[in-house]
Parts: sequence; C-alpha cells; structure tokens
Amino acid sequence: MKRIILVALAILSFSISFAQTELANYKEVVSNFQNNYNNGDFVSIYNMLNANFQKTLTLEKTKEFFKTSVNAEALGKIRAVELKEIIRTGHSYKISFENGVGEAFFLLDDNNKISGLQMYPPKQ
Repeated sequence: MKRIILVALAILSFSISFAQTELANYKEVVSNFQNNYNNGDFVSIYNMLNANFQKTLTLEKTKEFFKTSVNAEALGKIRAVELKEIIRTGHSYKISFENGVGEAFFLLDDNNKISGLQMYPPKQ
C-alpha cells in the first residue's frame, strides 16, 4: 500500500513539474490581440507587430490576411483563448471563435511586440 502511494505521489509530482504556465507578457499581448480582433481593428493588430515583421506583413497584407486567410468575418469574434503548449519561447493557443475553433502561434520579441504569428482557422 505504501508503495502504491509513493508511486502515485512520484507520478503526480513529475507531471506537475512539467506543467506549462503561460507567461504574463504573452497573456497580455494575446488579450490585446483578442480585443483588437473582436473590434475588427486590424490596424491596431498591425501596430502590435515588431518593425521587422511589419516589413514582411504590411498593413494591407495584414488586412488581407485576416479577411481571406483567417476569414475573420465568417468565424466571428473570439470567445476564448486557451494555452495549448509552449514551443521554445513561443506560445501556441486554441482559439474558440463564435463559428469554429482554430489555433494560433505567437512569438514575441524582447519588447513584447509580435515577431511571429501563425493562425490556423478551423478545417472545413
């Protein structure tokens, strides 16, 4: 009986030690992203990108990305964002929209600007 309890405690402590905790800076940036997305304010989302990322994803490309690739109008507003996993220094999230569930990956720079963003809308 003592062995079973010790094994159970060992397994529990091992799994807790590897639990991933969302970093506060990511939580704040993702919350701001959600607010801007839900308000249809893609200019503010563009302003959340770092200067290097803005060179690649211009304001017009940002607007087009959310219109066609993400299909923001059809998905509706973001209802919930849940951390899935931390991959190196980036955070992967499950995003629940009004009309589906997708995924997003955020990578922040040292100034908490988005230096990488990938969004995967629900599969048809």
